[in-house]
Amino acid sequence: MIRAIFFDIDGTMVSYRNKIMSLKLREDLKALQRAGILIFVCSGRAPQDLKSTGMLRDVEFDGYITINGQCCYNAQGVYRDNPVPVEDLRAAMAVLDAHPELAALVEENGVSYLTCHNQRVDEVFEFLHTQKYPVMPVQRMLEHKTYQFVPFVSQKEEELFVSVMPGCSSTRWHPLGIDVMAKGEGKADGIRATMEHYGLKTEETMAFGDGENDLTMMALVGTAVAMGDADDRVKQLAHYVTATVEDEGISQALRHFEILPQESV
Repeated sequence: MIRAIFFDIDGTMVSYRNKIMSLKLREDLKALQRAGILIFVCSGRAPQDLKSTGMLRDVEFDGYITINGQCCYNAQGVYRDNPVPVEDLRAAMAVLDAHPELAALVEENGVSYLTCHNQRVDEVFEFLHTQKYPVMPVQRMLEHKTYQFVPFVSQKEEELFVSVMPGCSSTRWHPLGIDVMAKGEGKADGIRATMEHYGLKTEETMAFGDGENDLTMMALVGTAVAMGDADDRVKQLAHYVTATVEDEGISQALRHFEILPQESV
């Protein structure tokens, strides 16, 4: 029996085209909660993204696994707190100093900022359907807890940062963007902390995802569902491939697994 479901946001709950959760999904998520099933956000996004964009409408999730599992919280507070090692941030800062043409997004719990603006920043933020964050001094990384460092680099350039941040793991989510976080298994670490916090067994968990940063999540849960246009590696790990987000893939899968009742025609 499924007791908890973990949902990625971009490309899973929210379409890159429509930029907001559908009304149908909103109703289905509320129906899950009425049925006693716990629902969790499980995203690479930071808490402040969820508040500023309004992409999740008025749905109050039971918990939030944010910043790829590094900052997890519910209404009672934070239950997983795993910032990037300061020595790795210091090394990243040195790379930015040596390559002033490169920009990065830096994410704390409550504050996100850019190290500079450039054409890549414009391109990535247009893709993210999120307003650009302000530029702040890069030195701030050493003075505040930083949960994710996001350099806007190509696959060829990413080694500039990855090679000098041994205490970190990375995952690519855009041709010009990688998420760098404290070493571990990303979203899976956040889900493990959530399972422990709520007393959940693996077979009681389900997850929906589409991208590279969902791979560890899909490998961990009892039932993994890939969206119709997911990365091929995600589809290979999934127990079921549903429709795309635009075609209400989550709603379709919830009925395929008989978690919600079929709708009358």
